[in-house]
Amino acid sequence: MIQMPRRGLLAATAAGLFAPAIVRAQGVRVIRFIVPFAPGGLTDIVTRQIAQNMSQTLDQTIVVDNRPGGNSIIASDAVARAPKDGMTVLVGGTAGLPLNAMLRPNLPYKLEDFSSVALLFDGPLSLTINAKLPPTDIASFVTYAKSQRNALRYSTNGPGSVSHLFGIMMSKAMGLELLDVAYRGNGPSTTDLLAGVIEISVEAPTTTIEYVKDGKLRLLGLSFDERAPLLPQIPTFKEAGYPDLVTGFWTGLLVPNGTPQADIARLNAAANKAMQDEAVRAQLTSQALRPIVGPATLLDEQMARDKAQWGKIITERKITLD
Repeated sequence: MIQMPRRGLLAATAAGLFAPAIVRAQGVRVIRFIVPFAPGGLTDIVTRQIAQNMSQTLDQTIVVDNRPGGNSIIASDAVARAPKDGMTVLVGGTAGLPLNAMLRPNLPYKLEDFSSVALLFDGPLSLTINAKLPPTDIASFVTYAKSQRNALRYSTNGPGSVSHLFGIMMSKAMGLELLDVAYRGNGPSTTDLLAGVIEISVEAPTTTIEYVKDGKLRLLGLSFDERAPLLPQIPTFKEAGYPDLVTGFWTGLLVPNGTPQADIARLNAAANKAMQDEAVRAQLTSQALRPIVGPATLLDEQMARDKAQWGKIITERKITLD
């Protein structure tokens, strides 16, 4: 995860906190982007860059409102209950929307409570191992894993997380056993990966790329359907003969269902323009993320694929969360 310099982070946070009061004093309505994560993380930083670009296109102030907690439930519920006027937008993702809907029977909202605005970008999952282990590619990893007496351990963000489900998907596709180990954040899991406490990370490559460059970790494969421009030397699972492992995670914009189509179209056009901006694209590409341009239906199609792909694993393993 990239980190914003402290001075810049404080300034950005202050802008998000004080802008509403200033704008209200002027009698002008603002658009709120509700982010389910704390300030300073990758999603927050990229969202602020996109929001700034969209604000210029729309000629309207956009305030980033961070609502962390509850595995995105707090932020998502706030948007589901918001007025249907195009002024409150959820910066949603894979875990917070389709996965929560499939995993949590007592969720306070449904996917049908939202209307898609734009699919902004997606990112791959990885197979990263401690560089002291012998495998140098996906094929040798499979051979090595099958030869071990005990199952290799991989880090997750907890039961039902994208990393947890992808590990299950990977073990099934490769015909081997893997053991999931839950962590509170990528920092502790990366520390244990470096120390050899666990052998595998399947998170986004941005969490480990600096250690891969230093030779402490080895990145063997990515889950995109084609190689990432940032990492052209890293093959995909599809290339290695595992087409079922083409997947990833995404971030998109959504509004309360019932929002006028004219408002959705206006936001979609501004989002598409932002995703074609060179500075925005450079920021995303530097994190092995792919900017996406297209109609709101692209996000609907993505969530349908999530339901089919992740839902199969959830149903087979009977995974539920309170």
